[in-house]
Amino acid sequence: MEALRVGAVVIAAPRLYAGVALLTLLVAAELVALRKRRSATGAESALGPEASASWAWTAAVAVLVGARLGFVLENLGLFLLEPLTALAFWQGGFSPWWGVAAGVAATAWSFRRSIAGATAALWPAALGLAVWLIVPAVLSPAGASVTTLPTFAIERLEGGTLDFAALKGQPVVINLWATWCPPCRRELPQFARAAASYPDVHFVYANQGQSREVVVEYLAERADLTLTNVVLDKTQAVAQRFGSLGLPTTYFFDAEGNHVVTHVGEVSAAALLNYLTDLRR
Repeated sequence: MEALRVGAVVIAAPRLYAGVALLTLLVAAELVALRKRRSATGAESALGPEASASWAWTAAVAVLVGARLGFVLENLGLFLLEPLTALAFWQGGFSPWWGVAAGVAATAWSFRRSIAGATAALWPAALGLAVWLIVPAVLSPAGASVTTLPTFAIERLEGGTLDFAALKGQPVVINLWATWCPPCRRELPQFARAAASYPDVHFVYANQGQSREVVVEYLAERADLTLTNVVLDKTQAVAQRFGSLGLPTTYFFDAEGNHVVTHVGEVSAAALLNYLTDLRR
């Protein structure tokens, strides 16, 4: 599973898994704290931090901040060029194990004066970690809907058709977008810059369900945006072939046409660079 649709909201699978794991941690910690309070014989003021789940809430925040900070540090060169993009967490870009390390550090700090009480954090933390590692395997089907490049041809914006099968021999990036989609509009310049920097990668921009006139008018208004391989997926055949749940969604294929990874939602420049680096290997 690459994403989950909840009404009009599409949640990327990695964020879903992380959210379920953190929720599991918090619920388990609250239950442990409740049990500790009920079994305590002394005054509540004498209870240690194990009788409160505040450590888990602190750890959860530390996980999120640490994972984002780790990603920024791993891609510091790019973020130094545009420092404010480090705050654009909605674009994705989290390094999970940095988050785990930050969560462990925050938990250790919470129990610094009660080492014995730290045992109360063990099974909630272990349960949350287990959920994070196991849920993806449980929810991901054995056969994903995206395995290879499409085998059909599609109408080009400038006329003629583009045969996806003919793109084999070089890595391929297929971006599903529409002019009415704000995240799509924001990320298109990043794809254009990447396409100029990586001529050995085919970039295809598959507009979803809109007419030629609408797309031509939009691109004419974006004088700063130069895109090649814009195709008109008027019946959303590509989206149906891939089982796409929302826009924007980007699919990455290796030179043999095999699906490598999918990014659901707006992609950051750093994340796109990482995807392309892996793809070209």
